[in-house]
Amino acid sequence: MSLGLSWAHVLGDPFSAITFVNTWAQIIAGHVPSKSLHDHVPNPNKSKSSAKYSPVKTVDPVADHWRTSSICTIKSHSFHVTAKQLHRIRSNIHHPITAVNFSDFEILSALIWKSLSSVRQDSGPGAVTICVYDSGDRENEIPANEVVISTVETDFNPRKSQVWELAALIADEKRDANSLVEEMFEKDGGADPDVVVYGSNLTFVNIEGVDVYGLKLRGEKPVFVNYAIDGVGDEGVVLVLRGPEEYGACGRTVTAILPENQLSELKIELNEGWGLV
Repeated sequence: MSLGLSWAHVLGDPFSAITFVNTWAQIIAGHVPSKSLHDHVPNPNKSKSSAKYSPVKTVDPVADHWRTSSICTIKSHSFHVTAKQLHRIRSNIHHPITAVNFSDFEILSALIWKSLSSVRQDSGPGAVTICVYDSGDRENEIPANEVVISTVETDFNPRKSQVWELAALIADEKRDANSLVEEMFEKDGGADPDVVVYGSNLTFVNIEGVDVYGLKLRGEKPVFVNYAIDGVGDEGVVLVLRGPEEYGACGRTVTAILPENQLSELKIELNEGWGLV
């Protein structure tokens, strides 16, 4: 059995989507939630932006199509990184001073950032966008886009750096960009432009905290769950979410949505360098 949900991203987020699916399964099983939805208005982040690079790009009006056109062919590829492979990658990343406990998202993002820079022959400086969703108590709440958008900026060549250096940047040097986006819309005088966030810069989306395997139908849990995004910008998007549980441990599922030629070369780079894909 295959179950799919498609929605316009501006109307919801990954947490809202999976909460809907998991709650639907509970209702099917006769367990109707005891609480009803209550009003929830997130507190907007009004802090001054520290980002230099904009995380958004203005595009031609898309009207009711909800997606933009790309100048190149965009393809998607998903691969599973097991808990054993994650442990091996961690053991091969050596910080010269101290052992830093990077998250799986930070490690995988850094590894792909470095690998893609080699594919693209980037010389730097540059920036990537990091999207992290609020993983607080979302049960019985009205869907809201509580996403934290940040940029990570470098003044060195990512392809010549160590993976731990890029992971450290992602972990500690993110610059708030939410207010930068808000300021752009405020300056526009109320006529909201159509913009792209995913793929304006190379974008890494952290949805590790989404309980994608919380669905239960007749006592069975999903074998595989994944997210995908259409209409991304030409710089591409990488999604990192929980993978299926194996031998008591949980790996990660990585979905790369990139220009077709870059995606094929990235797969070779990750396979030859790290035994992935």
